[in-house]
Amino acid sequence: MDTVKHIYFVAETKGSMSSLALQDLEQAKIDCAKKFFAKLAEENPTPNVRYGVADSYNKLMEIVTT
Repeated sequence: MDTVKHIYFVAETKGSMSSLALQDLEQAKIDCAKKFFAKLAEENPTPNVRYGVADSYNKLMEIVTT
């Protein structure tokens, strides 16, 4: 029997991955997301909930397939 893997993700696009190029509000959103996912993982310890940063399609695929 085949299994189905559902992947839910939030994408925030930026012109650059450099923290120097991010505005304060943008950096605050990223910091908030990191804390949110850390809290989710703390309350529901599972490898299925995690936070990752991808700057390319290949990196995104690497994150979701590991």
